[in-house]
Amino acid sequence: MVGAGTLSTSIQTHAFGKLILLGEHSVVYGHSALAGAIEDGVTVTVQPGAGALIVPAWKAKFTADSDGVPLARAYAAILKTLGVSAPRDFDLEAQFAIPTGAGLGSSAALSVAVARAIAAINGIENAPVLAAALASETVIHGRPSGLDHTVSYHGGFGVFTRAEGLKPIANGSSLAIVVGHTGRERDTKGRVARVAEILTERESETRARFAAIETLVGRAAKAIERGSLGELGQAMNENQRHLEALEVSCPEIERMCAIAGDAGAVGAKLTGGGGGGCVIAIAPGREAEVERAWQTAGFKSFRTSVGGVSGAAAETRRSEMAR
Repeated sequence: MVGAGTLSTSIQTHAFGKLILLGEHSVVYGHSALAGAIEDGVTVTVQPGAGALIVPAWKAKFTADSDGVPLARAYAAILKTLGVSAPRDFDLEAQFAIPTGAGLGSSAALSVAVARAIAAINGIENAPVLAAALASETVIHGRPSGLDHTVSYHGGFGVFTRAEGLKPIANGSSLAIVVGHTGRERDTKGRVARVAEILTERESETRARFAAIETLVGRAAKAIERGSLGELGQAMNENQRHLEALEVSCPEIERMCAIAGDAGAVGAKLTGGGGGGCVIAIAPGREAEVERAWQTAGFKSFRTSVGGVSGAAAETRRSEMAR
């Protein structure tokens, strides 16, 4: 373990954000989802300090034993899984390059980047970073599917299941996406709980929807393999209707989907937990028009691409500094 005054390199770790194209919520129950990484995510820098995790975007600074701070419990879960104590001589500062609370995997990226930093400080080779990130995500979200932290760690683009992880799809290296924010924070924990209630209340109908969504995921993956973005968009639109029936959409999401369609998108839907957060759109050759239409309507938006990055791009980086 690195001791006080002995840090001869500046440690910086990174983890990717993510987008789910199809399969939210049903993936929690073992079904497949189509998802991939976006290069922007979270970067954690190790600096001299006293064992705090600092998140300037949230004006937060806390330790693993800070009372009444949920993120402190998530941080403690990472440390426990890695089998180490909080670093006494260093702070970890996290910087977001993606919106938080938006369904883009910010909490998973934070968990992965923090776990990588703790492992680097302690010189742990082959650290169980994925397990540590899952422990953190469980504290934050209650019942995570495992998708977010897996994509955040590995990068890539493919079909994810709890049982098999992320399987890359052919011709799925990079796909242009327009992302727009509803202006409402996503409610992953609440929406996951509501879907569980609906499953109890209307089990047959809900399981049929899960099966239909899984079929759409398969159709979408094959569409990407063929380069048929129109078919991909149609599958996304159908998935959104199921998500609306599962009560994870909201008026802002529905409005943004309609605006995107009017601007030329072939497909638009929520991404992530729902209840707010972000909407994604596929609009071949019309990305700028969709982005502009959302901004004109008062929604923040940006263009990105899903896939095209791998875990190698997120390896721990060290640069020399004076002792």
